[in-house]
Amino acid sequence: MSERLAQSLLLGALILLPVKGVKAQAPEDPIYVKTSNGWNAAYAHGNEYAEFRVIGNSAKLQDPYHILLQKNVGMMVSFVDKKELQNDRDLLSAHAQWEVDYWHQHASRVESNNRADLIGTRKDVKVTEIRVYDNKGAQLLSYLIGLAAKDGVFAPFTFTSQKGHRSVGKRIGQLVQTCSSKTGC
Repeated sequence: MSERLAQSLLLGALILLPVKGVKAQAPEDPIYVKTSNGWNAAYAHGNEYAEFRVIGNSAKLQDPYHILLQKNVGMMVSFVDKKELQNDRDLLSAHAQWEVDYWHQHASRVESNNRADLIGTRKDVKVTEIRVYDNKGAQLLSYLIGLAAKDGVFAPFTFTSQKGHRSVGKRIGQLVQTCSSKTGC
């Protein structure tokens, strides 16, 4: 059996999709399976779940929601319910604006840019680059990656970095290629 097939079967079992006569509830926290080149992950919300891969052996799980990818580069896993976004027509854009609005309340200056160049032709993913500045001019760079779901947006893909870290764009491109949203039975 191929490694990818085995990992997919394991993730499916971990998500606890219903089996004949057995009722199970999806786990609340993301689940990670160590692979030879990083981690495979699944994050359930109700009847849906997101799958993604964290590529590279340098990644270290801090807790189910935070991953240290390398020095000064991290990842946070979350889900935002569409009720929070107040826009049923374009959840991905509403999610990005929701995050930018949050930072406007907590920073001296905020800049954002849609990074369509990082998603290819996909319509179920949106990448937004967000630069946040404090009153002394220090900068935090985030790449907010939203994955569309029926009830909201999976955002297991928020990367943060200090001042223009060069390897972040490559990692985001890799992550976008591996992520998907699925509905259970």
